[in-house]
Amino acid sequence: MRINSIARAMAILGVLAFGTAAQAAEDEALSAELRQVVERKLAGFNSEDPAETMRHVHTKSPEYSVTEEALPVQFEELDARSKIVSFRYIGHDDEFAVARVKLETVDQSGEPFSANVIDTITLFHQENGEWKFWSDYVLGVELVQ
Repeated sequence: MRINSIARAMAILGVLAFGTAAQAAEDEALSAELRQVVERKLAGFNSEDPAETMRHVHTKSPEYSVTEEALPVQFEELDARSKIVSFRYIGHDDEFAVARVKLETVDQSGEPFSANVIDTITLFHQENGEWKFWSDYVLGVELVQ
């Protein structure tokens, strides 16, 4: 009877380990997909293409209209470029995914602008089966020289 208990325990541990490995693979894939959302949004921003930038923002995002209105002004006044400094997937539930994202933005237009690194908690939400930027919460801003 003891051997049966040990065999059952080993079988349960095997199933749990497989489930954990499968979840880790799913999380890794989602992390890569979310990072691509950020990269594509930045590519649109860096090429000063408002339509491409907005394509990666959820249309029902509370920040959608503010972002859409701000982009043309930013593109006209600045020659700003952004890049990912770090991206760390945090997790997801049945509706939202969360990552910690640090972005560095510099400007080459000569306008008064301080190069900076913005540290955010970023939320993503699916729209028509595609992950898109939903919102972010700024944790801090570091000025860089």
